[in-house]
Amino acid sequence: MSRLISIGPLLMAVTAAALMLGCGTEAPVEAEANKNAEPPPVNVSVSRLKPATLRDEIQLAGRLEPWVEVQVSTELGGTVQEIRFDKGQSVRKGQVLARIGTDLLEAALDEVEAELQHAESEFNKTTELFSRQAVPRQDLTSATSDYRRAEARVKQARLRVERSIIRAPLSGVSIVREVEMGEVVPAGSLVTTIHQLSKLKGVVGIPEDDISYFKVGSEAVVEADAYPERKFKSKIHFLSPAATAKNRSFPAEVAIDNRDGALRPGMIVRVRLVKQIYEDVIVIPRDAILERDSGNVAFVLKGDKAELRNVKTGPSEKGEIVVLEGLEPGDELIVTGHRNLIDGQRVRSVADNL
Repeated sequence: MSRLISIGPLLMAVTAAALMLGCGTEAPVEAEANKNAEPPPVNVSVSRLKPATLRDEIQLAGRLEPWVEVQVSTELGGTVQEIRFDKGQSVRKGQVLARIGTDLLEAALDEVEAELQHAESEFNKTTELFSRQAVPRQDLTSATSDYRRAEARVKQARLRVERSIIRAPLSGVSIVREVEMGEVVPAGSLVTTIHQLSKLKGVVGIPEDDISYFKVGSEAVVEADAYPERKFKSKIHFLSPAATAKNRSFPAEVAIDNRDGALRPGMIVRVRLVKQIYEDVIVIPRDAILERDSGNVAFVLKGDKAELRNVKTGPSEKGEIVVLEGLEPGDELIVTGHRNLIDGQRVRSVADNL
């Protein structure tokens, strides 16, 4: 009796084994291919270098003071009979500010003026008599002396009356008023303080490390928070030859034109002083410099690869730095995407800043 044998299950088993064998031989080949494949380029942005100028500056905190401050006081004591100013008022040089009572002084002046008239009359009479040899020379000498003494007494009396009038010694602004009408004041009493505000001085302290860069006449720029859009040009007009014992800084003053009255004494300002100006140099963003074991480096674009350059840097200012060696005009500096680059790595410029 013959037996029928099914071959379906056998064929399926053989096929499955073949497929498994095939997969086992192709997987290592694909893994090796992926391992040897070149990584994709890194996206970077570049900037083409060209000569530029950098101003190496220091910024100092300072305060504004009046160019001239004068205290006006009485020269004579007495009763205040007149006041012609108020605090905060602009005054002119020579303007009468106040007047001290002069009744006694004027009476004394009248007396010595009468004495002068008498002395002058006696002098003229004696001179006439002496010309006719009617009196000796001694009488003429005595009359001349009396006349001159009377003239001197009148001059002194008039000067005392004049000094009872208090005048502004300069044009400016009266900051205070220290006297009132009818007040009896002694000689030397403060009447007012006048500030000359058409010109101001900014007072700063220059650090010891920077003092060698500056001298009288060095340019400066003054900035105030009250006027964020304005820059007030000035120059150093005073530089102390000695440092302060407290912080070892050198006191300095810069002169500021304030004819428009914008700035006021007491303001806190920023004073920028230029240490040195570097012209026709390579200036790059400070962030483009990386610190490696070999020193400071930067990357430039060469074809489609990043080229590492060792660089020597100079002064920096406001996020920019001078490169003294390692970069040249025309180089395409990689400014972003450079943090993890290595020399020769493939890159792709996606946002050129040319």
